[in-house]
Amino acid sequence: MEKLSRRSFLKSTSLGMTFLATQAYSQGFSNLIFENKKQNNIKLDYVIYDKDIKRSKEFAKKMLILGTKTYEIDKDVSQLWREVIKPTWGYGKDASIAGLTSYETMFVLEKIAFDNGMLMYFNAEHNIQNGNVNNNLNLSNKKTAKDLKRYSLTDALALNFTQYPYERISSNSNIFANKEENKNNEILYSWIIAPRKVS
Repeated sequence: MEKLSRRSFLKSTSLGMTFLATQAYSQGFSNLIFENKKQNNIKLDYVIYDKDIKRSKEFAKKMLILGTKTYEIDKDVSQLWREVIKPTWGYGKDASIAGLTSYETMFVLEKIAFDNGMLMYFNAEHNIQNGNVNNNLNLSNKKTAKDLKRYSLTDALALNFTQYPYERISSNSNIFANKEENKNNEILYSWIIAPRKVS
């Protein structure tokens, strides 16, 4: 058996310690980067859908599959406000919500949100005629606009709402798509409401 000199012992030990330290620091640094990235996305607490609108229910089902709670509205927001929204807004525990709903539902929720210090981060009007969709994006990011061209309306929204960035991006653009199998003619509104981000 060879004798281990003091010099070779120190070289091998320092090399091993350097390797371990590098792994530990790089692991912590990458976790820090990804953790911050996660915090820059809106985490939806629940999705609201209109009971009588087929596409609204379809969107809610997709969001439920992706792990977001869903709540139904039957033309009147007041019961949902008392039982679900009011307890989760204010008091330092503001919930982020989204939906694909009628204009009336979106309008009422937006006004309630404003009164509670919340903000709309995504807003689009979807005019659907014979399977063709004219998406009028008021607040949106580029990725959502691209996906609305590629996928059906409910697929594109579900795909993007689960990882939507925590920023208000004014877009004022129109995206035309013809991906809808459901030929019902209607105008729907998609939206995300979340607490104001304090930097």
